[in-house]
Amino acid sequence: MKSCFPGVLGNKKTRERIGSAILAGTLPHALLVIGPDGSGKSTLAREIAAALNCERRESDGVPLPCGECNCCKRIYASNFPDVKTLSRPKDRATIGVEAIKDFREDMLLSSTESEYKIYVIDDAECMTTEAQNALLKVLEEPPSRVIIIMLSREGDKILTTIKSRAQQIYTERFAKEELREHLMKLSPDARLLSVTDPKRLDDVIMSADGRLGRAITLTDSRLAEENEAQRKEVCEIIRCITDKHGYAEIQTALSHLSSKRGELMEGLEMLIGALRDIIAAKSYDACTTVFYSSAAEALAVCPTVSVKRLMAVYDELMAAHERISKNAGISNVIATLGARLKFI
Repeated sequence: MKSCFPGVLGNKKTRERIGSAILAGTLPHALLVIGPDGSGKSTLAREIAAALNCERRESDGVPLPCGECNCCKRIYASNFPDVKTLSRPKDRATIGVEAIKDFREDMLLSSTESEYKIYVIDDAECMTTEAQNALLKVLEEPPSRVIIIMLSREGDKILTTIKSRAQQIYTERFAKEELREHLMKLSPDARLLSVTDPKRLDDVIMSADGRLGRAITLTDSRLAEENEAQRKEVCEIIRCITDKHGYAEIQTALSHLSSKRGELMEGLEMLIGALRDIIAAKSYDACTTVFYSSAAEALAVCPTVSVKRLMAVYDELMAAHERISKNAGISNVIATLGARLKFI
C-alpha cells in the first residue's frame, strides 16, 4: 500500500483511511478534525491539501503527498491560491457570520490552477451559531471539487447539523516516552535541554500532554521559561484553594493568570489538568497524569482534601473556562471564580 502522509506522526489508522479515500476519489467534502492545540490538526490539514493536489498522486512508489512537486512545495510554503485558511482574529473570541459568508462566496468561484480547492477553518469551535448556520448552507450543497476542513479543539461546540455533514477525525496523543522519542529526533533545542537541563525537558513533556507540536513549541527557551512560570502559578493556586485560604489570597493567586483570553484559557486548562490528576490519583490505584510527573506526586499535593471537594473546585474551573470561551468579561469571570472557590 502507498505510504500516506509521511509528515504526520502517529494516527496510523487515520492516515491510512484518509489516504485510501483520496486515492479512490471518495474523500468526503467536509472533514471535522478534533484535538487539542499542538496535536497535529494543522499538519494533517496541510498534508490532506497537498495530497489532493499532488502532481505525483498516481505515481507508484511515491508517498502521498510526495512533498517534492511544485504543488506540494507551494502548499507547504502557504503560497498556493486554492488552499485558504480562516482563523479567529487574535483580538476576538469568535469567528463571525460575515467572515464565513465571505469564505462561502469564495468557494463558489472556479479554482485558480488546481483540481481541488481546500478551505481550512481553524478554531472552528469559535464560530458563532450564526456563522455555523451560514456554513451549513454550503455543506448541504457543496460545490464540486471543494473540500472543507474544520479544525476544532472541542467537538461539543460544533452544531449537530454541522457534525452530521462532516466526517469526524480525532487526533491522537502520544504516550510520554513516545513523545520524548519524537521530540528528540525533531527538535535540536530538546536535544540540548536533555544535556543542559533535563528537569526542564521533563516539565516540557509533562506540559505538552501528549501533543508533539506543543512540545516542540515549549522547547524554545523563552516559552519554556514562561511555561515553567505558569506551572508555578498553577501550583500556587491549587495550594490556596486546597488549604482553604481566604478570598483575598485566592484572588491574588488567580490574578497571576494572564489577562489575555487565549492565554487565560490555556492557564485554566492547565489548572483543570492538575485537578484531574489529583482526583484520579485519589480515586484509582493506577492512573496516568498529565500535569504531575506521577500519581504519587499528585497525591502529595493535598493528601487530606476530599475528592468531593476537589470535584466541586474542578466544576467551577470548567464553568469559568466555558464562560471565557463564550467571550464573557475576563475580570468578572475571575472575580466570580475566586468568590465561589472561597466557599467550597
